[in-house]
Amino acid sequence: MTAPKPPLKAHLINSFAHSRGPVNRLRARRYGLDVIAGTPPAVEFYYEPGDTHSHLAAQLLPALEEALSVPLRIFIVLQEESGIYPEIERQQWFALLDAQRIAPAMGLTMPTAAAPVSVSERLSACRLLLPHTGDIKAFLRAEREIASRLFAGEPLTLDGAQPEAETAKQLAANAARRMRLGHYLPAMWQFNGEWFWAVDRFPLLLERLKERSLLRGNVPTLTWQTDRAELGASPDPQQPLEFFYSFRSPYSYLAAVQLQRLLPRIKRPVAIRPVLPMAMRGFTVPLAKRLYILRDTAREAAQLDIPFGFACDPIGAGAMRCLKTFPLATDTQQQLDFLVSASRAAWSEGIDLASDAGLRLAAERAGLNWHEVEARLNGDDIVYAEKNREALFAAGFWGVPSFRLGEFGTWGRDRLWMIEELLRRSDTLE
Repeated sequence: MTAPKPPLKAHLINSFAHSRGPVNRLRARRYGLDVIAGTPPAVEFYYEPGDTHSHLAAQLLPALEEALSVPLRIFIVLQEESGIYPEIERQQWFALLDAQRIAPAMGLTMPTAAAPVSVSERLSACRLLLPHTGDIKAFLRAEREIASRLFAGEPLTLDGAQPEAETAKQLAANAARRMRLGHYLPAMWQFNGEWFWAVDRFPLLLERLKERSLLRGNVPTLTWQTDRAELGASPDPQQPLEFFYSFRSPYSYLAAVQLQRLLPRIKRPVAIRPVLPMAMRGFTVPLAKRLYILRDTAREAAQLDIPFGFACDPIGAGAMRCLKTFPLATDTQQQLDFLVSASRAAWSEGIDLASDAGLRLAAERAGLNWHEVEARLNGDDIVYAEKNREALFAAGFWGVPSFRLGEFGTWGRDRLWMIEELLRRSDTLE
């Protein structure tokens, strides 16, 4: 069965996903005035005190400032729970663990005995750091001292702190600028309207700067030595690798393709555990988040040689029909084949999975029988998906893609390398 040509809407989404944000670019460059003047854009870094990934990324500032031929500006922000940043407590606990795991692999430092930082202490840190944002060296000296106290749970003294009212005004302005330029998270780099997250996207930021010949002398590097990551004990070879997945998640699509490629080399059981999309579980996913995810996924997909961009969002009936179909897959290979086939339809071919024609194409490409699929669609049994969600939350996670391997768990496609490293350490990866 041949895939139909993507509709006009899918073409528009593809064009957006692969653009670098012309509107954001104009906003980042004073609505185009410095474009006319021929002035190169600045690099901006959005830092939140007490945010572990902000702390790791801040350690890259000295080398970056030394190499840059354009200004480097720091914006302090403060994050609170919202539709854009849900389950903040879970996210902060995971971010703490995640930073402790990856810091040794990149030659960075992160306290091993640390706990999430309260909002009041983060606000106090903002008051102390804001006066130093105009001087990178002074900011780094203050950041190191303040971060060590924050993560150790020690109270901050407010000598030299900016007044509360002025701090509130500046934080609001920084948050508004970040949102106007199309983002919502801390630990973000912004250059010419394009966004790069923490240490993970720092190499891509450097690529963009090289494209514009804006780096001089010793160009910063970030070396990943996965064997140095703090991942805990090697898991028992008999424990399954669990993969939590959503048909509505573009990052899950990339992870599913990567896992599909890796599967023939894995010498342990693999359990595929789809869940209901967050937006169908009562979470709101605001526009700024959806737009960034599209662009970021497109960049990552290009590096992984995975087709992406001609999209038809499967939220609602499309995702529900895929969840009903999934149990028909007879083994791990076919389960992954169906995940990838359905996700490819939704995220790279503009195919509507809520339609019979769309779902049939996705199912038959994975070797499933359409008549059996039709019979499943008449029922409403997706209890397994709720059990998977409960297991996801029990593991300490809130969203997908997530992975669990024995006592070890991690969230995000960017952390699949940890799973590969653990498989190597347990001698279950060929």
